Amino acid sequence: MPIFDDIESRIQKALRSKLRPLVVFDVDDTLVDCRYRKAQVFQDFAKQPAVRSQWLAESQTILDLSWERLRYRVQDNLDMVNITSETFRDAIFDHWIKNYFTYPYLLKDRAFPGAQQFVKKCQDMGAHIVYLTARDHMGMYQGTIEALDLLKFPMHSPDIHIMLKPEVSMNDHHFKVGALEQIASLGEVVASFENELVNLNAMAERFPNAAMYWRNTLYAPDPPPPHPRVEILAHFP
Repeated sequence: MPIFDDIESRIQKALRSKLRPLVVFDVDDTLVDCRYRKAQVFQDFAKQPAVRSQWLAESQTILDLSWERLRYRVQDNLDMVNITSETFRDAIFDHWIKNYFTYPYLLKDRAFPGAQQFVKKCQDMGAHIVYLTARDHMGMYQGTIEALDLLKFPMHSPDIHIMLKPEVSMNDHHFKVGALEQIASLGEVVASFENELVNLNAMAERFPNAAMYWRNTLYAPDPPPPHPRVEILAHFP
């Protein structure tokens, strides 16, 4: 069954049962392509005069690296382009960790093609939208709101719910598993979209009647096997 037909059928079933239908979306690498933000952080580091003075070849390699080629972890990208200098690797990682999760850079995110229209169609079909992200509330809430607004995702209405983890130190998976009960209190989950299988598998267990879609984009190394009900969504229709 085509994905929109399936989701609409699930939404209508929930509505007939007097339940509030929910569609849950992760944000990073599910709705937005984080490679572009990562590339901006890398390039801003490599453009610094002090960096170019100390590591000319390495910084030029980073500047020549296309954002479309980027991988999940910083070290994976450095390995990919054969940057072996430990001092450079430590310096660029330190720069990344200090900047990647900060407000200005969050506005660099780009939506995956069709993502905004997909979320809007789910909303138009009668679903409440839950943005469930492991970004931390203290440091990333404002940037997340502005970025989703800038990218024209559905926002600022009673049928939109945004959930971020309360503390930056909190484990992402533990936060998302803990958030499932709060989501369940909002209504009936009819579908969920997530790029990390460890999170999606937990959702599949908690919401056995919901459709589960794995966004096969970038994700943490060594993911678990997908739950039997998980379907792959490589691209938004």
